[in-house]
Amino acid sequence: MPENNISFDQLSEAAQDTAVNNFGRFYVKHFRTDGLDVIAQLDRTGFIADINGFMTENSSLHSDELLEGVVARRRGNMIGLIKALGLTFDESGKPQPSLEQWYLDKKSTAVVDD
Repeated sequence: MPENNISFDQLSEAAQDTAVNNFGRFYVKHFRTDGLDVIAQLDRTGFIADINGFMTENSSLHSDELLEGVVARRRGNMIGLIKALGLTFDESGKPQPSLEQWYLDKKSTAVVDD
């Protein structure tokens, strides 16, 4: 049975690639649809600012191209954000819980400014 709840640093190189690509896909989707307010509230590192700068500058790209670009050019920031958010994975690099479930959980407990 695969091991779950592994930190990013404990993953193999191939699993880290999977984790970054999955996180990038999640990030692009939410950047383009409903924003990333929850992540912005949790990020105390500034990684999100650099990633969002790249995404804004390249917003005319198709989502697949944007994903490829952000993973290639902001990989270090993506990894830093994954670590800062405390995301965990199974041994193949699949997020545990799923990124969507993690986001919903954080969104439901986030403090909202009115």
